[in-house]
Amino acid sequence: MIADDIPLAELARAWEEIREDYDDFHNEAYDRTVLECAARLAADPGGASAYVWTIGLLMTAPYLAWAPGDGVVPEARAALAAADSALRDRPCEHETHPYREHEAEFDEDLAGQLCDLADRDAAWEENHPREQWLCPRNVAGLARIALDVIEPGSAPDVPPRLPVGARETIGTLSAMLHGYPDPGTDIGEEISCQAGELRSAEPADRPGRLLVALAVSWYAASDFVRNTSAIEELIAALEATLPHHADATCDHDGHPTLPSSPDTAALGIMLSTPGGRALYERDFAHRTPSELLLCPAALADGARRSLRALAARRDELLGRPQGAGCP
Repeated sequence: MIADDIPLAELARAWEEIREDYDDFHNEAYDRTVLECAARLAADPGGASAYVWTIGLLMTAPYLAWAPGDGVVPEARAALAAADSALRDRPCEHETHPYREHEAEFDEDLAGQLCDLADRDAAWEENHPREQWLCPRNVAGLARIALDVIEPGSAPDVPPRLPVGARETIGTLSAMLHGYPDPGTDIGEEISCQAGELRSAEPADRPGRLLVALAVSWYAASDFVRNTSAIEELIAALEATLPHHADATCDHDGHPTLPSSPDTAALGIMLSTPGGRALYERDFAHRTPSELLLCPAALADGARRSLRALAARRDELLGRPQGAGCP
């Protein structure tokens, strides 16, 4: 027993449900579960059971990053920060800790690992000994991972990961750009959404968002799309972006050919976030350096080509002579 009469296995199941169904907006039951977990951690952030509540908040962090009820995120963040502060400088003799290798996909194992951590008689077959998992410094590292999930980029010393929802966006765009949109996908709304993301992007994120827009432009200019409003929004976003590249020059010998539109969209989403860029530099930059992939001059050329194709498609749909609507 960890909390009153609630077995740890029951708590782990509740947290796992939230982890799996994180995109449930303002779920009051989820809010209560998270707040209870945060309260338990805040009550004793440096205690022997801190690892339980820290892992609980890590499991529920995707929901906290998505759309919890009012006031839930501050409570969770305060508890996690308190645990990190209380535990991160505790002495230990370990050369490394599991949190340093804890990738996003490893969250799927946390429910089972948590129960086995608490049961000293349970078999333990993880890559790191149970003692390293329970080490205060590791618990502090897991707290920082949870904080980074909630607020991407807030903990630079943890393994990088894509923001919550990015994988779903990649999947939605991939299906659409392959010509087989997922059921319920509003194609016009999806195109408009990517146009809006480009227009509102921060300078560091803009090149990646432009890659996404270039991938979507091919599809928007095809016979698959007849929504002139969405096409107009994409045109406006590209036109608003080009001035940022007005003085772009380069001395590269050449630029890589962009992959298929679905893969280009996935690359763009990855490169439009700090965590995604860190992942790219760690895992893929040896294939194509990001400075070539995101060369401002090459991106500007791509934007101009996309604008011509989009304008031609818009004119076709509106019954205008080709080029009549071009600036």
